[in-house]
Amino acid sequence: MMKKIKLTRANKSITLKALAPYYYQQRALGYGTQEIGKLILKIDSLPTDKKATFSTEEIFLMRSTINQLRNVQLAKGQYNDDVDDMLLKLI
Repeated sequence: MMKKIKLTRANKSITLKALAPYYYQQRALGYGTQEIGKLILKIDSLPTDKKATFSTEEIFLMRSTINQLRNVQLAKGQYNDDVDDMLLKLI
């Protein structure tokens, strides 16, 4: 299943900020990072304020890593509404 999501500049930034640590963690553990790397490149190359199509797997990966970023920000007292806005777009 595919879903179209509009990525603002803030949403692109948040998503890339969430995916990068996961990419490096998986790489350090010796797991395959090709799919994550492709998703990072896809998001980075997309123009802002345009709708882009993502697969169910890509949505799941974005949702889980953004939720992890949200929890880290909450724990550090650095909560940002933009993270929740991006999570809502992925639901």
